[in-house]
Amino acid sequence: MSDKRQFQRIKLNVNGTLSHSDASVPVIIEDISLQGLRLRASEVELNTLPFDSHEPYLIQFLAHDNHPLIEMYIEQLYRHADTRQPTIAMGCKVHHIDVQSLADLRRLLALNSGDTQFSEHDLDAFIETVYSNASKA
Repeated sequence: MSDKRQFQRIKLNVNGTLSHSDASVPVIIEDISLQGLRLRASEVELNTLPFDSHEPYLIQFLAHDNHPLIEMYIEQLYRHADTRQPTIAMGCKVHHIDVQSLADLRRLLALNSGDTQFSEHDLDAFIETVYSNASKA
């Protein structure tokens, strides 16, 4: 039986940078979980990046001014345009993340979730997912 549970999502609304090859665009990280994140950016700026790349994108952001830079490589799952919004929403999943950024992300999510069980259960599931994806590559 597979686990259909969704990871708890934490609203952030922080500025970040999405990069691919030599191109970078400013984005807003709307929310994040240990499985992925939702970004928002200008359609014009997003068009400078490849839409369906086989190589992961790099996302970088600071949760707060005094927090360390979190970097992770992500894969785009979808883009969603809403005529009521001037920007495009992008759903992404984590492709890989270094140990220091993983620790910083875990701390950020644990502090913002208010649930002590959240960090252990979700982190274990996230690490399992990241490492199983890496072993298939």
